[in-house]
Amino acid sequence: MTSTQILINLAGLAVISWIVWHFWLWQRNNATATKVIDYLDITVKGGYQPATIIAKAGHPITLNFTRKESSPCGEEVVFPDFGKRAYLPEGKTISIEINPQKPSVYEFTCGMNMYKGKLIVE
Repeated sequence: MTSTQILINLAGLAVISWIVWHFWLWQRNNATATKVIDYLDITVKGGYQPATIIAKAGHPITLNFTRKESSPCGEEVVFPDFGKRAYLPEGKTISIEINPQKPSVYEFTCGMNMYKGKLIVE
């Protein structure tokens, strides 16, 4: 094997390693809202930030989603347990009111089920 072939193979391995890290191993900063509140601003950019929301049972919460990306994955948010979904146009804030009645953990996702978040009801 020549030195050129070795360099090409090393470069290929580096690119493959980066792809594996970026798409499967990298953990996004999933910040958590830590106190019970009436409303929460959520940024949609490569996921939901914060991705974990804490709410109180029987207490309505308004979630203000602002999409700051052009990815088609982030253009919809779905709350299957509440039968709610909303289209999120880029650069606009869309409010969704949720009124969880019983303590549980409810998931919410994008329309493609790639972005995930959870609503923890205490």
